[in-house]
Amino acid sequence: MKTKVFLLLFFSLVVLVLGIRWIHLSTLSESSTTAMSYLQDEGIFVMYHEGEYGPYTITKKNVNEKPYLNYLSVQQHDQEFYMDRELHHEFFYVSNHPLSDVLLGRILVTVMMSEGEVVGAFSVKKGNVYSLLGEEK
Repeated sequence: MKTKVFLLLFFSLVVLVLGIRWIHLSTLSESSTTAMSYLQDEGIFVMYHEGEYGPYTITKKNVNEKPYLNYLSVQQHDQEFYMDRELHHEFFYVSNHPLSDVLLGRILVTVMMSEGEVVGAFSVKKGNVYSLLGEEK
């Protein structure tokens, strides 16, 4: 009897959590949906959309300052590609990521957007910045 009650409670909790996640992810903005689709195409499972930041512009004056220097150093494009563009970030907590490890913390992935398109992405684990799939440069 106790096992049945436990299983019923467990499955109810799973259904509740998955339902809340589905509702949350189905109400995202167009920009957030584009960013989430990009991550899914990369094979990353999006757990939660944490929010967004921006718009902002990187200039020659601030390109070598933190935090820009940290996350631009792990991008596929050089720094000049990002200068004088209006950028904004979409933040997601993810799983199924090369840096994922339940015991060592969650992975925050930031997708960089400009004019509705993905222009870059990076991962953060324990304050360290990595490329989208976890490589350090």
